[in-house]
Amino acid sequence: MSSSSTYLPLDWLAEIPVFPLPNVVFFPGTQLPLHIFEPRYRALMRSCIDSDRMVMAVTLLKPGYEANYEGCPPMYEICTVGKIEKHEELSDGRYNLVLRGLFRARLHELPMGNVSFRRARTDHLEAKRGAERVSRDAMTTLLSTASLVAAMVRRQHPDFSLGVQPDDPPQQVADTLADRLLADPGARQDILETLDVAERVKRLTGYVATVLGQLETQSTQGRGTVQ
Repeated sequence: MSSSSTYLPLDWLAEIPVFPLPNVVFFPGTQLPLHIFEPRYRALMRSCIDSDRMVMAVTLLKPGYEANYEGCPPMYEICTVGKIEKHEELSDGRYNLVLRGLFRARLHELPMGNVSFRRARTDHLEAKRGAERVSRDAMTTLLSTASLVAAMVRRQHPDFSLGVQPDDPPQQVADTLADRLLADPGARQDILETLDVAERVKRLTGYVATVLGQLETQSTQGRGTVQ
């Protein structure tokens, strides 16, 4: 399997390790650096390495997870499966790694059995559903709004970029912009769970417009405090 492939063998999909995290929503086509230190997730990494199946699902824990964090708190079923592109085992058994998002997936959790980490049967979700209904005007509006946000962000972070090109597929543009511009985990999960690409572009445009409004308000208030 090439590193750019978005498909996995069926037997891999039948049982894939799951890394549930608070406040982290991972998107296809993006990179996610992780530092793994909990014993159960060190075991997950060791299993990936030993089996030569360098993939895992990363999903968001649902609100209220704190009460049962050490156990199996509820997690969202829609997530992203990622390939481990780089990994480093540290001298104390911790790991640093970088995941590359491959595809959206729906999890069907399996019994833990004799392992300490969670696992699931995984359905590969269609990436292009509704993409043919995304209009040029809709993409122009999204990209224009995102560009205004980026211009404001670059005032403090000159190297910031949106990471997309106008001719990229709409599903890729939406996922990349959601990753770059949305901080709220709830908003990010909403975009991840919006499987229809046309609807995803529409919702993301609304979220990005809200971010733009917040930045403009902060900028105005900042100017107002200058003596």
